[in-house]
Amino acid sequence: MVDGNGARPLILVADDEGDIVDLVTIVLERGGYAVISAADGRRALELAHERVPVLCILDGTMPGLAGFEILHAIRSEPATAAIRVLILTATVDEEREIRRHGVEPDAFMKKPFEVDELLGEVTRLVR
Repeated sequence: MVDGNGARPLILVADDEGDIVDLVTIVLERGGYAVISAADGRRALELAHERVPVLCILDGTMPGLAGFEILHAIRSEPATAAIRVLILTATVDEEREIRRHGVEPDAFMKKPFEVDELLGEVTRLVR
């Protein structure tokens, strides 16, 4: 997959579980995307500002800054507000988190997930 400038769309993957980051990275790179990753929320937010990806795939329950906190920070700033966000979650009550943080992600996906489903959702969000 290539954008209008001939570059692969950049996706940020943030999860404190290294196996999840590795799996998602492999799936996305095979799907034609460029990937950057972070093992914690603070680094993910830094990367979102430094590189401004088209999509962030965020773990809902990372220590430090969780996915919803990163989402809120991203949407609060004009330079990053247009970044699409997919929250990966195993245990988060989505409705409660949306009410608490006042912002809704573009998509949710439950862990464990099917890699084809993930790639399909990413393709939908990047278009």
